[in-house]
Amino acid sequence: MSSLRDRLRRHLGSPEELRERLSAEPDPTPDEVEEEPSEIAVGSRLARLMRARSTRAALRHGARKAADLEAASDRAKQREAVTEGLRRRVRPSDPKRPITRPPAVEMVAVRNEAGRCMMGELVLPPEHLHGAIAPADALDVDGGAALLLSGDPALADFDPCRALFFDLETTGLMGGSGNLAFVIGGVRILPDGSARLIQLLLREPGDEAAALVELDREMRDVTHLVSFNGKSFDRNVLADRLTMNRMDPEPVLAMPHLDLLHPARRLFRGTLERCNLASLEEGRLGVYRDELEEISGADVPERWFRYLREGRDELLQPVLDHNALDVLTLATLAADLTRCVVAPGAALPEPRALVAAARLLLDRGEPERAVEVLQMVVRGSDEDPVVYGALGVWGEHLRKQGRHDEALPLWARMRAGAGGSDPEPWRRAAIALEWNLARPAEALELVEEFLARVPGQLAAAIAPELEAMERRRERLRKRLSRA
Repeated sequence: MSSLRDRLRRHLGSPEELRERLSAEPDPTPDEVEEEPSEIAVGSRLARLMRARSTRAALRHGARKAADLEAASDRAKQREAVTEGLRRRVRPSDPKRPITRPPAVEMVAVRNEAGRCMMGELVLPPEHLHGAIAPADALDVDGGAALLLSGDPALADFDPCRALFFDLETTGLMGGSGNLAFVIGGVRILPDGSARLIQLLLREPGDEAAALVELDREMRDVTHLVSFNGKSFDRNVLADRLTMNRMDPEPVLAMPHLDLLHPARRLFRGTLERCNLASLEEGRLGVYRDELEEISGADVPERWFRYLREGRDELLQPVLDHNALDVLTLATLAADLTRCVVAPGAALPEPRALVAAARLLLDRGEPERAVEVLQMVVRGSDEDPVVYGALGVWGEHLRKQGRHDEALPLWARMRAGAGGSDPEPWRRAAIALEWNLARPAEALELVEEFLARVPGQLAAAIAPELEAMERRRERLRKRLSRA
């Protein structure tokens, strides 16, 4: 009973409030009293009171939500006003960091059998520079370069003129069927070096089918996709949207795909603080975006949602500019990465990046070119950590090929540089001398020298390696004594 009483109090209020409401109700006429029993009349009044209470609560909730949206819009407008004020007063003046401006792409409404969307198209001439590199240089990305960058045999026939360099701006940073791609940007490199930039924009979710139809038309002669992290994100979002609109996603999923994120990480992980697109633009491509006008990827979804609420076209212009710079960067980044693997000595001034390029070439089955790169690096001091790493990469390559005699001098240089602090070159050389070259006496001499040179403060840290070396010494001594 107490539970029922509490629920009635929550829904109808206290008995005093209920009496006040009932007293405010007009008394029924005699005819109404005769036609409707008193129990039904009370129930009817209670139902009307509950409906009124629910209506007032809904109105209060709607008013609060509208106020919250209005306050958020006011705050966004204040931020824009502050940014605009700063933009008028502050302009980058560093001549070493010239601002790369986005191209002016005019968006027009297009209609097709699925509806209407916005589309922009612009052809940039072959001499157009995006930062320090022309998109036309992407013509150098042939099948051999694509294979070196990706290791994917499906890219062996890569044709830059039949590739789509694409990027999406979405309503969320995660995948899933609810993630809408409201801007689809792409670049096609034409045979004369011109770059054709296309952008598709949704003004509302209902424009999506029309935009996907236009994209399908653009991709009819496309044989390869190029993206930055698109294998993990953009491609799957696009496939989800095609599926949701009852279109076939298989061409997008099955098409050979060159994802530039992975070779960029392999080459520049040791030389750039980060390997995101912004760091690569500044560190490799000479692209410097206007910090006062550029928006971050995390702010992109909020812009579109505000556009849906307020309908102001200027909210989406920074998103379109951001997307245009992204897709042009994909073309120039592909050209730069190609230079790094085709001619690393000329394209990579940093020794650490040269070692990374040599590792990549070894993994791709190009040992002769990898050794040429390593030879450039190992001219430095043995105590240089980068040179030390290059010696280790080269020595390991020779060991795998069974060329132990050639690897011994490299391991000797590593021992001279590191002393007893690194057991690896000592272990490699001892194994080669004992088992591969049948020179156990030299192996024993090497093991005893290592055990004598290990710093005392390092002994605990490399205890397993020390124990292994001591067992090796005992085995070699027995073997030599028997001989």
